[in-house]
Amino acid sequence: LTSVIQQALSIHRFPAFCAALVGGSTLLQLPIRRLLVAVTHRATSTVDPLPLRAADVLAKLFAALISASVSFNLINSGSSSSPPGPFDEPPETDSRQVNDATLGALSLSRADLAGKTLDLTLFAVVRALDVVVSSIWHRMPAKSTSRLGRIPQTVPTLLFCFSAATIMHAWFYTPSRLPRTYNNWISLAADLDHRLLLVLRHARYGTWVYGKDTGMGPLLGSLCHDYGLPEELGDPAVTIPVPCELVHMGCGKNCEKHALVRFWRGWLFAAKMYAPLQLIVLARHVKKNARPGNRFAGLTQAAILKALEGSARSSAFLGAFVAFFYYGVCLSRTRVGPKLFSYKTVTPQMWDSGLCVLGGCLLCGTSILFEQSRRRLEVLFFVLPRAAATWFPRRYLPEQQWKERLAFTLSAAVLITTAQENPSRVRGVFGKVLHGVLKTN
Repeated sequence: LTSVIQQALSIHRFPAFCAALVGGSTLLQLPIRRLLVAVTHRATSTVDPLPLRAADVLAKLFAALISASVSFNLINSGSSSSPPGPFDEPPETDSRQVNDATLGALSLSRADLAGKTLDLTLFAVVRALDVVVSSIWHRMPAKSTSRLGRIPQTVPTLLFCFSAATIMHAWFYTPSRLPRTYNNWISLAADLDHRLLLVLRHARYGTWVYGKDTGMGPLLGSLCHDYGLPEELGDPAVTIPVPCELVHMGCGKNCEKHALVRFWRGWLFAAKMYAPLQLIVLARHVKKNARPGNRFAGLTQAAILKALEGSARSSAFLGAFVAFFYYGVCLSRTRVGPKLFSYKTVTPQMWDSGLCVLGGCLLCGTSILFEQSRRRLEVLFFVLPRAAATWFPRRYLPEQQWKERLAFTLSAAVLITTAQENPSRVRGVFGKVLHGVLKTN
């Protein structure tokens, strides 16, 4: 326990990073403001004196820039994650990662590579871009046309669909591009037999081929055995294509029934997370509305129904996400795809080597429509940085770290300054928390 506490309190850890970022952003404002005023007073003979309001804003911006740069250096100055153990899975090969030849030429190990704060940086960049874009949008002339008026509601939905498709595609074929904990969480929610996942990956990379005996038959043969099906159904040399019944994992042949089962399982999985959160929100509401002599005055029927509705809708969103993904796979490979395209134009191999997964990826994002409109933006801000992370190498040479430092410093400065000057522009729960932390009066 002592070692855990010592590690948490280390200057290179996240708590120290937060302290440097927030503390510096507030404590440095006064000396910087005085310096700006003094400099402008000395230059009054040639330049108009700097207004106090402008000096205040510039002081906040410069304080945030300095603090963001220092805190970024702090959290990146510690040692990187420990090397993999003998029983860990080997790292996935990625053409965008630094290869061993380059590391050898520079006398570096993989532990020396930069990029451990990439997820944090992308989160800051996404939130800062939202501040900039929303500020520009609100400064534009009145949006009188109905099409322009629908943009704020339409764009988050489209961005979520794009982000969800990117993340799910990466989870299937390049899981190393996702954070490990997030990758594990998707695996729990998807509840997909690892043998099916391996088959889809082997089909994409050419080692699972229909009509040929590549030694992969036993992979799905064992799955058939587990569910009481003939083992030849899982042999690509014999059965073309593998029936959806295998993908259904014991739910029968009907794709619609399987989708409903997946929805129910996904709903239960999500309810275990959302119900406690809604209970906390309800408890806060009751505490806030307590009266002398009646501590539970806020525990009204309306408050209880609101909590139940919120939990049910959020759980339905995740349940629909899982169900739509699996149903999209079935629609692509057996239900609709082969009817739209002949077997000669789009072969079963082409469907199972990526097109069926792509169909599921494109369909699952529409589940965001199940979520409450006020929460869709929060969900988008959660997934968009993770989708963006798949476009960059998770580890890169230290000499390139200045790019990430610049991106984080500018983004954090925009967020911190805006949270102090115009808190409503930093949207969602994060904006409220950031404003509360930075508030000095």
